[in-house]
Amino acid sequence: MAMKTASSPSKSNETPPDSPRKAESGKRPQIVRGNLHDEVVTVLRDMIIQDELQPGTRIPESALCAQLGISRTPLREAIRVLASEGLVKPLPRRGAIVAEPSPDEIQGLFYAIGAIESVCAQLACANFTELEIENVVKLHKRLVQLSARGQQPSKDYFRTNQAIHQAIVKGARNQFLADLHNTLSIRILRARFFVDVSKAAWTRALAEHEQIAALVQRRDGRKLAELLLQHMLGSWRDFEVTLDRPRLARSYLSR
Repeated sequence: MAMKTASSPSKSNETPPDSPRKAESGKRPQIVRGNLHDEVVTVLRDMIIQDELQPGTRIPESALCAQLGISRTPLREAIRVLASEGLVKPLPRRGAIVAEPSPDEIQGLFYAIGAIESVCAQLACANFTELEIENVVKLHKRLVQLSARGQQPSKDYFRTNQAIHQAIVKGARNQFLADLHNTLSIRILRARFFVDVSKAAWTRALAEHEQIAALVQRRDGRKLAELLLQHMLGSWRDFEVTLDRPRLARSYLSR
């Protein structure tokens, strides 16, 4: 996340885009104008994904503007972007609230992501460079290491998991599919962080990732396509058993 404190004008102190951080006081540092639009979108998205802004709650525009050192214009532009991603729900003349995805929506996200990845698999296996294949294998090894560290997967585990899937989609060399996959993945990422799934489910998913890495190495696009689809359908089934379907997402996402 391209952020730096207002007292740090040097470029050498900028925070890398993929390393969100908070000020020592526990509050987010103010944004220094650079690519202000992208920075505000990234900060607000990160706050939603990491549950700093919880489902169903109103976006506190005045407080965020003061906290981040920005005016309402870039904040409202960011809200519009996140509304297009499904993370925020605008309210006519009343600001916006953090979206509350229903179980049916989460099911749809898993199914849609699985379909996209399945389509991309055969294209990717035909297009992968050797360096890209090595990267998928390297990411899988990192996933195994992170899995061994605790009873429940960490946020680093989920990000590494997502990076593997993104690498396969990127290998398809189709920007439309890559953009669509990224948008849907952002919406499902928050649920992955905050829904408890059994140890058996994580073990099964990790074993499937072992197969995914092997199929990428063999460039077996047909079998990879089948496995990726089943992998995402299985992920939904693992989530489904944790849900009480009549309830909205806030009852299980906001913990």
